[in-house]
Amino acid sequence: MLGRHGNNLFWMARYLERSENNARRIQATLHHALSNKDEDQEEWGSIVLASGYANIFESSYETKSMSNVINFLLRDKNNPNSIAVLMTSARQNGRSVRTYLTQEVWQSLNECWINCDASLKRQVSIQNLPSILEDIVKGSSMFRGSLYGSMLHNDIFNFLRLGTFIERADNTARAIDAKYHMLLPTASIIGEREDKAQWEIILRSLSAWRSFNWLKTGRLNPGEIADFLIFDKRMPRSILFCSKELKTNLTDLTELYGGRYKSLEIADDFYTELRQNAKIDINNIDLRGLISNLIYKNNSIGQQITHDFNLN
Repeated sequence: MLGRHGNNLFWMARYLERSENNARRIQATLHHALSNKDEDQEEWGSIVLASGYANIFESSYETKSMSNVINFLLRDKNNPNSIAVLMTSARQNGRSVRTYLTQEVWQSLNECWINCDASLKRQVSIQNLPSILEDIVKGSSMFRGSLYGSMLHNDIFNFLRLGTFIERADNTARAIDAKYHMLLPTASIIGEREDKAQWEIILRSLSAWRSFNWLKTGRLNPGEIADFLIFDKRMPRSILFCSKELKTNLTDLTELYGGRYKSLEIADDFYTELRQNAKIDINNIDLRGLISNLIYKNNSIGQQITHDFNLN
């Protein structure tokens, strides 16, 4: 496969995953905001900060109000991580490799973009916001279903999955990093109603609220939440799960192309380190240090994939 085509597939999947992650984060924060009488500007501001483009926001908006943040995150063309920009970028990459995709995969991507483009042409009202966010999440889910159900599991599939899990691991790690102080052992002592609401936001933003409650029967313990999001091999958005998928898809590419790739070595180390740390009591782990290291290693895998397979 040409490196530029692999690059299109890799980034198409990353942009689509990132748009879904952003939509889920807005959903979780909106659920929290609607459950409280006062608009929580601090929580909305934390999303802007996490986006990495707070400077662009501050140059265009006076306050971190709900409406300003939602507009910035959903449809602001000056924000490279707004959902409107991400979906357009995903579709452009998809068009470049249209012949590599099955009809079902292309249609799911195209329909997701069409719905998103139509919904975000004008300012979004709070009444329409939940349905718009749900459509974005559903569109991404349809894409994954079409991918698994209709594509050959070959190198095209591998590059798409690598993009998805690099992005997903990064999102989970950064979500934990932004709230790590809420997941420290002392948080279980300090934690009152507002602390538990913050834990709920973390879980909902990672599509982990129902599965965590099913496993833990409603108990919200910070250590167990951190352990679940980092080390639970059954949870599709845990960092351990993502690392395993990265290793699996890079192994497939190595066998297919018959080369030796440093990206697989890094991914193998990443997965092995996570498995070893999973055996340690979460309360005895330097959570901030661990997450910073995981973000660094995950980014290193992404950069090495670009180098190994000449993605450009």
